[in-house]
Amino acid sequence: MPKEPTYPMLFLRTNNMKETRNFYEKIFKFPVALEQSGCVIFQIGKYGYWGFCETENEIEKPEQVCLTIVVEANEEVDEWNKYLQDHNILSTREPQETAQYQIYNAFYKDPTGYTLEIQAFAEDGRPKGHEDFSNECNCK
Repeated sequence: MPKEPTYPMLFLRTNNMKETRNFYEKIFKFPVALEQSGCVIFQIGKYGYWGFCETENEIEKPEQVCLTIVVEANEEVDEWNKYLQDHNILSTREPQETAQYQIYNAFYKDPTGYTLEIQAFAEDGRPKGHEDFSNECNCK
């Protein structure tokens, strides 16, 4: 079997790079990890990356893509919600519990139309390994 992956990276298309870049770099304060021709890669937390590559093609059903940011506590979801509202980013669903998944979450739209979720796991619902990230991450 090959070695385990080093870290995750997700690439998505956007037909409005300027707004997308402003949204993630200026509002979310995600650092630019790498710029490539027509693409920008943001570091998300300590180990994750989202890349956005410009396209002229129509992006079909962007609402079917959900980008999730995990925070440690319900209060952080509420803080993000207030912060985003203060920056005129409207929620498509206000923070609330989703008992089925043992999470507290809220939803927004990014400039491309992708769904953006901010969530906190309930103590009992956290995935295996979650504690490794919460102890090491110096993110927001």
